[in-house]
Amino acid sequence: MTSCPECGAIAEIVDRHVLQSTDGPIEHARVRCVDRHSFFMPTAGLERTQPAVAGDRRAGRPATR
Repeated sequence: MTSCPECGAIAEIVDRHVLQSTDGPIEHARVRCVDRHSFFMPTAGLERTQPAVAGDRRAGRPATR
């Protein structure tokens, strides 16, 4: 899971590929969000999402019950 680069909604990595470049291989991922935006981009540009944990108030997350 990650976030959509366009709208910030929750997104799923649906496919991964390694493409060759002049600087060596670069891993890419196909990402699709809940709002149906779709991207094929280097994995270095993806944000990692953390699962919500009960009572976790970091980064403004409300506590879950």
